[in-house]
This record gives sequence, structure tokens and C-alpha cells, in this order.
Amino acid sequence: MARIAKADVNRALEMAAKTLVRIGGDDGRISRTEVKNALATDRVPRRLHSLVDIFFRFVDHRDWRAGAQVTPGDIKRAVDYAKKHMIAKYDLNDNGLSKDEIANMSLTGKRAVDVARALKSTATDSPRFVE
Repeated sequence: MARIAKADVNRALEMAAKTLVRIGGDDGRISRTEVKNALATDRVPRRLHSLVDIFFRFVDHRDWRAGAQVTPGDIKRAVDYAKKHMIAKYDLNDNGLSKDEIANMSLTGKRAVDVARALKSTATDSPRFVE
């Protein structure tokens, strides 16, 4: 299995974050109910489904106070944290994430890797136009 670049994994996290902010709508809050309903319908692309679900749970858990609400700012801070502590920390030799490095990651990190691989395979499977 080939290594996967941290940039690809970070891009997957950013896609999940943008999806969560979109789910929240214009009120500036992302509720559990909104996420649950969006995951149950086609509002979340199937390839992002598991990452959006686990990433929202991660963000919601980070904001543990009673009555706390998940906001786009919370999502941004969680993405920054995840990039540093859930992705970059595991690339020990700065040459992309190997199978062994991925095995040590958290569930959220592993789901981001899964999405990054799916996006990368979709990009390479599409036909190229030659002039």
C-alpha cells in the first residue's frame, strides 16, 4: 500500500469541516439534530459520510460544557488541532503516512485517510483528455 500525503488527508478534513458548516445553515450553529438529519439524507456525499459523522462527534466532545453549541469557529479550531495532533504527529519521517503510521492514528484520523484515498482514487480513475 502506497503512502498518502498529509496534504491529501488535511484536504479531506477541510471538506468535512465545510460540509458541517453548510449543514449548520445561516444561524451560525451546528446542532446534533441537523447533522443526524443531513447524514440520513443525501445532503452529505456518501464518501464523506463516516468522516463527517466522527468529526462532528469529535468537535462536539471538545466543547463539553452543558448548553455549549458547535459553531463554525469550533469547527475551524478542531480542524487546526486535528491537522497538528491527529495527522502530522503520526508522520514520523515527513514522507507521507505509511500503513504502520496510519494504524496508530485515532479513528477520526483513520477516517480522514479513508476519505483522502477515496478522493485520490476518484481523481486518478477519471479519464484524462489528451490534446
